[in-house]
Amino acid sequence: MHTSPPVPGFEERRVRSARRFGRIGVMSTVLYLLLVPIPLFLDALRPGFAPIMVMLYVAGFGLHVWRIRELMQSLGRPAATWFTVAASAVGLAVTVVGLGSGSLGFTWSLLGGILLGDIVGGLRARVTAVWVVMASVLTAVLGFWVTGLIYPTDPESQAFRWISLGLAVMYVAGMWILDVERLWWLKAVIDLDGARRTAAELATARERLRLADDLHDILGHALEVVAFKSELAARLPDQERARSEMVEVQRVARESLSEVRALVRDTRTTDLVTEIAGARAVLDSAGVVLVVRGDPTTVGPTARNVLGRVLREAMTNVLRHAEPSHCTIEIHVENGDARLRVVNDGALPSGEADAGTGLAALDRYLHEHAGHLDAGLTDDGTFRLDAILPVGAR
Repeated sequence: MHTSPPVPGFEERRVRSARRFGRIGVMSTVLYLLLVPIPLFLDALRPGFAPIMVMLYVAGFGLHVWRIRELMQSLGRPAATWFTVAASAVGLAVTVVGLGSGSLGFTWSLLGGILLGDIVGGLRARVTAVWVVMASVLTAVLGFWVTGLIYPTDPESQAFRWISLGLAVMYVAGMWILDVERLWWLKAVIDLDGARRTAAELATARERLRLADDLHDILGHALEVVAFKSELAARLPDQERARSEMVEVQRVARESLSEVRALVRDTRTTDLVTEIAGARAVLDSAGVVLVVRGDPTTVGPTARNVLGRVLREAMTNVLRHAEPSHCTIEIHVENGDARLRVVNDGALPSGEADAGTGLAALDRYLHEHAGHLDAGLTDDGTFRLDAILPVGAR
């Protein structure tokens, strides 16, 4: 387990850069809007149009900013009905009236195209296509009618009229793409960053759960052995044997302390061969007959380490939840699976003992290594624990 403070790595720097570029993209759309009212400063508006265009521009700019804020919270959220109606009216008006306001009137259609993007954001592709076609056709038809009222009939003026009308249609039909794409990019980056942070939190929670399971595995087994041998030493009339049992208690306590330290360093291992030897020593001192069938060395190193932890928890359960006289451990490899079975008699009724969390922790542990656990009381009153693990598990 690593406890060093997090250092911004390549992925985090990349997310930050993407977020920064996404915000720059959104800001560039706003800058486009600042270019829209250029005719106001170049005195290129016909008399009486300035107040109308200012009101339409302010209304359209306000609608766009409101929609950006909404889409930043949920990009896939379709526009509300009131917004669709208002943005459609303002976008069409600023485009058509702008074409009739003067020679540079096509610049106002930039706002119309951006408002169209605000409307279609979150809609399906077919619906978006209908909106774009309808907006383009209306811009062309109404723009052609409006420009026909102000442009002279000479060839040069008519040529400029067609250029202005073409630019207006192009802005309406194309600006919505930039608007939607930049908002989508920024929101996607924010979602990606959120997903990365969530994954980091889940990894931390999983590591804490693993640590809790390992501590239960180490300390639960050790404390059960210590308690059992201490009780045994207290009942023994032979002082020498009682002293030897207490020496064993000291050994178990020191080993457990070493394992806790190894756990902190993430270097702890549990070997099946070692755990069988430990189980035999503990059960022999308790007068429990242990029978071992199978050779643990036939199991691969990884599976042997995993099954060693399973056997340790099984021995903890035998000491805590049973009063056994016989215990059997079977190990064998079959069909590419390493199998460990522990059976003991003297199982206490479920109401007389706390089931604890050890078996649940073992089940999670085996699932992490593509294995599974099956444990419970049998019809003849014994308790059986079966652990199956693929030999090639990692």
